[in-house]
Amino acid sequence: MSKKSPDGRAKKPVKHLKKESGQLRRVREVLRENEEKSRAILQSIEELYYEVDLAGNLTNANNSMSEILGYSKDELIGMNNREYMDEETARRVYQTFNEVYRTGIPTKAFDWELIGKDGTRRILETSVSLMRDSKGRPLGFYGIGRDITERKQAEAILRESEEKYRTTLQSIEEGYYEVDLAGNLTFFNNALIRFSGYSKEELVGMNNRRFMTEEAAKKVFQVFGEVYQTGEPTNPFDWEMIRKDGTKRFIETSVSLIQDSRGKPVGFRGIGRDVTDRKQIEEQAKIHQQQLMQAGKMVALGTLVSSVAHEINNPNNFIMLNAPLLSEAWEGAMPILDEYYERNGDFVVGGMKYTEVRDNIVVLFSGILDGAKRIKQIVEDLRDFVRRDASDMTQSVEINAVLRSAISLLSNTIMKSTNHFSVAYGKDLPVLKGNFQRFEQVMINLIQNACQALPDNRKGIFVSTSYDEKRNSIVVEIEDEGTGIPSEMLSRITDPFYTTKSDSGGLGLGLSISSKIVREHGGALTFTSEPEKGTKAEIVLPVSQMNRTTMEMQE
Repeated sequence: MSKKSPDGRAKKPVKHLKKESGQLRRVREVLRENEEKSRAILQSIEELYYEVDLAGNLTNANNSMSEILGYSKDELIGMNNREYMDEETARRVYQTFNEVYRTGIPTKAFDWELIGKDGTRRILETSVSLMRDSKGRPLGFYGIGRDITERKQAEAILRESEEKYRTTLQSIEEGYYEVDLAGNLTFFNNALIRFSGYSKEELVGMNNRRFMTEEAAKKVFQVFGEVYQTGEPTNPFDWEMIRKDGTKRFIETSVSLIQDSRGKPVGFRGIGRDVTDRKQIEEQAKIHQQQLMQAGKMVALGTLVSSVAHEINNPNNFIMLNAPLLSEAWEGAMPILDEYYERNGDFVVGGMKYTEVRDNIVVLFSGILDGAKRIKQIVEDLRDFVRRDASDMTQSVEINAVLRSAISLLSNTIMKSTNHFSVAYGKDLPVLKGNFQRFEQVMINLIQNACQALPDNRKGIFVSTSYDEKRNSIVVEIEDEGTGIPSEMLSRITDPFYTTKSDSGGLGLGLSISSKIVREHGGALTFTSEPEKGTKAEIVLPVSQMNRTTMEMQE
């Protein structure tokens, strides 16, 4: 029994105190080793590392900072930042440090101009973070910097070079323009004046919406916004210009971001050419190009799936095998943990209370296993998809199998789009002659369109297959309770590049290609629709006499 001290508390045995003292000593040794490793790493990196107190005096700096400034480390320690900065930089640094001190939020990619011991100036891209003591009180600041002097000099040379070529732009046939961030013209060449029909005086300061259709202005705004956000130039795109006399021309235009010397966006520039005369020819060429691109994507997908499926399945198999073992181990440990809980009350396991873990861990294990099974099924579906030959039109195709495959590939989209999805598979349907993958492409396009047409997941999609004896044809119907299509648009929805989804990036090729595939198989794709009630797509595929005879023999 432990002895008690005069205040009544039990004294810890001397042996126990020695044990705790040894543990503390080992912890201190580990911490000291970690600190030494961290310092060695900071000394070896190419980036500058610094620590300053709240007054801006250097308390720590790595070798890179010493090399950049030309001071020895002994000279640097204790030096105030104003000693190696000009007045303007020191003011900006003070403002930044003050903001970080006030908010506690680090700042990144902040440019400093530092003055070396020999007077040379270097520009550094630097971060600033607040340094606190063990009680959370601010002690100073620390950060990492990268020397970007050469990059800044190259940018300045490039800007000067651009100015020299401005006069050359006036002689080219393509239109050149520069606009501010609001879309107001600030510079343009003579070709743009010819395109628009306006005079130079009229164009200066004119907003681009003045000579665009509403649809074109929306498209251009989206492109400009993307270029502003990413800083990356866009590939040439077409938009419709309205000339001063009211006539419309198609202009193919590029867009790049204009930045000032500090890298701040100030506007956009680009080159445009009048492509009205060749627009119709290009549209026909784009149809073939899209088909070639689709074929190329299938080849790429096949290569990707073949090479990656094995890499995905291996770790996924570990999950599928080990998750049940972990679940069993947990079930075996629960009686022991419950007994401990009954004696000592609630305790923490993996950062959570035991009572919360006990109630949820089984569900978590089940979710892991279900997810792994889903991954396996997706890989198998992709393998099946890319194995099929898209060029063979003499395959024996079961339309119900095609539909099941398409629904499997779109299962995630369907679940997100609607809570009411039903399929009625016709029985004993004749086998068709054609291409499985092409049929599947049609089904995928039509079901995707139905999902996208639904205003919310309370609306439904209803799919069915059947055999029409009178027409000796298989009939596939895909009906949705979506927004519907106005009658004046319904007759054009299978036209190439005609789309009702331009806002979401639709190209107007999905239904055009689907209709073409159905026609290649001797069938017909038709639509009926009523606004605010929904749309029904009907595919009629004729059955050859040979396939019909085969079906009758099987019966």
